[in-house]
Amino acid sequence: MNYRKLGYTLRKHWRELLSLLSAIVSSSVAFIFSNQPGYAFWASIILTIILSVTTLYLFLQEKDFHFIALDNYTDKENWFGAGKFELDKTNNAYLIAESDAGFIYSKCLLWGDYILNGEFKILNKCLGVILRATNLSNYIMLQINKDIKVIRPHIRANGGWIIHEVESTGLAFENEKDIKDGKWYKFEFKVKGELVEILIFNEKETLINKSWKITSGRVSIPVYEKMDDERKSSTHILDIIASYDYGTFGFRNGHGERALIRNLLIKSINN
Repeated sequence: MNYRKLGYTLRKHWRELLSLLSAIVSSSVAFIFSNQPGYAFWASIILTIILSVTTLYLFLQEKDFHFIALDNYTDKENWFGAGKFELDKTNNAYLIAESDAGFIYSKCLLWGDYILNGEFKILNKCLGVILRATNLSNYIMLQINKDIKVIRPHIRANGGWIIHEVESTGLAFENEKDIKDGKWYKFEFKVKGELVEILIFNEKETLINKSWKITSGRVSIPVYEKMDDERKSSTHILDIIASYDYGTFGFRNGHGERALIRNLLIKSINN
């Protein structure tokens, strides 16, 4: 049993559980004081006030979240995209591969600031984590690269790409640390305003704990011939006004890139 999934399910449906508890306690009070209607009346009033105040307090303290274990076939229902995003029974996780467009989670399309946590295992090359996606043609992607030991931010605007290399971002792994073959790691991306805080770690070490400022405003995208797979020579430059103030999360792996993901938790941090 996935106890983490059970815990978040109970947390998500706390209103229903509190209503059930309230009904049980009210029935118990009515039964205990069945021969004393006056006591039953006042006890019910006091109990209703206490539970109402408790419910209001919990509602005000609650932050929106979604937990997706990615351990069964139904977990794919709220995702859309193109390529391979499917359950790997051997690893009890989802494989993301052969997906040039990527897959994004439909329930958070209008979210602005949030924290995304999850676990991943890179099978080949890298894992692309999508943030602030309004659709499959406009989003931010932070690519976790196993071989070159860096995070490469990608900006996708109207289907085009701008890639930011480590020379300008400084998003290299700490002290030449690397991602081991066959090992699970954890990521945490905190997106707030124009800043993304990046944390990659496991039980033994932290690979990277840095931040990156999101590119916005005018984005200049080089345009290449369709047959120019290596993108050696652009034909012209396309200027696009781009904004990444809100949008959901997801994953993208293409061109032989393969990775497994599981136990995703996204929490809103909007005021």
